[in-house]
Amino acid sequence: MKRLFLAFLLFGTFISAYSQVQPNWESINQRGYPQWFSDAKLGIFIHWGLYSVPSYASPDGYAEWFYRGIMTNDNRKAFMESVYGKDFQYKDFVPMWKAELWDPDEWAELFKKSGAKYVLLVSKHHDGYCLWPSQYAPGWNSVETGPHRDICGELTEAVRNHGLKMGFYYSLPEWTSKIHTWYEDPDDSIGTYVDTHMIPQFKELVVRYKPTIIFSDGEWRNSSEQWHATELISWYYNTVGDEAIVNDRWGEGQQHGFRTPEYTGRAKLTDRPWAECRGIGRSFGLNRNEPLENYLTSDELIRHFVVLVAAGGGLTINVGPAADGKIPMLQQERLLDLGRWLDINGEAIYGSQPFRNDTVAQPKVCFTRGKDAVYAITFDYPDEQVVLDLDQPAKNMTVTMLGCEKELPWRYEKGRLVIETGSLRNADIRSTSAWVFKLSRSAL
Repeated sequence: MKRLFLAFLLFGTFISAYSQVQPNWESINQRGYPQWFSDAKLGIFIHWGLYSVPSYASPDGYAEWFYRGIMTNDNRKAFMESVYGKDFQYKDFVPMWKAELWDPDEWAELFKKSGAKYVLLVSKHHDGYCLWPSQYAPGWNSVETGPHRDICGELTEAVRNHGLKMGFYYSLPEWTSKIHTWYEDPDDSIGTYVDTHMIPQFKELVVRYKPTIIFSDGEWRNSSEQWHATELISWYYNTVGDEAIVNDRWGEGQQHGFRTPEYTGRAKLTDRPWAECRGIGRSFGLNRNEPLENYLTSDELIRHFVVLVAAGGGLTINVGPAADGKIPMLQQERLLDLGRWLDINGEAIYGSQPFRNDTVAQPKVCFTRGKDAVYAITFDYPDEQVVLDLDQPAKNMTVTMLGCEKELPWRYEKGRLVIETGSLRNADIRSTSAWVFKLSRSAL
């Protein structure tokens, strides 16, 4: 009897611990955001689906919006008809998406080497095609058709085995729904779709995989009330637990979620955690029509990332795999170069905070603050001197460059900190793209 009572007591404690978030903005905001996300700084976005077969848009367009191009008769439809024939339909891409070279462990290893701390897979884009065996998408998912694999499940296992957190992008509306066709049916007629399809499917995904992150999208034509945002967010938090986090795309009137500026460089509002989401190029899904100049070089990617972190945010950088499951070599190269830079300089990035509000205090120099130091990150090669606009430090301050153990001499004159770097040799300078100088915080 005592054992039964104890089991009941423990069960009750568990329920109360994870049932505290109520379906209203006040309760959800009181719950707040897990610290791990603010500390992580870098995540990987993955757009992979039926649209990866044609892999086509205008040079600056979004290839994952291929179905919308068919709906509007734009250049994507013309491309499809010219390549695949006049009678070809979007659903005919299904048997062509075979993912014959896909290895989830290979992906997870690459993401780990990139320095990312979390992964966001598009579980369902606006075309409604699911990458898990959803009972709400019969005949329109990757287990019953196409690759015949539970992509969400396999990648979740691989990513977590590599020590990263796993999350899902989930499109709230669908272009292909017979209940409510997004962009064609009246926006205010979405209620039945939400109640009978979207909500139960969303819960199916969460219960099945317990994702640490939910990145919702496609919200912009409806209100947060119509999407039942407070009910879903509170339910999700109570189901997954303390590490769970959602983004800010829940419809007009939403009041919660980490901010997700898209190709804008920085968040305009920084009252919440934020991470810019963008591709290495201009498209999220692979766009074979995209020119090379659209892609960030490794130097540009690293420096862009540094600016975001110095401003208090982070980056969710996207990869767009080919239909066969291989991530393009150029995209892999960029991620690996970023990872090598973080291997040397991650101390100035992970868990850091902005040093001051101006972010980039002078051209080509950013600052972050860690537990024990301030970090000056310069985009100019440290040739003979590094000159920083800083308040006068304490006389016993020590300066080093990350990746090198040499203590560097410095002086303070005319309102500037001058670090002498002439003693550094090529073998001392391991980093590329950006160089980080550690200034002991105790002395600042």
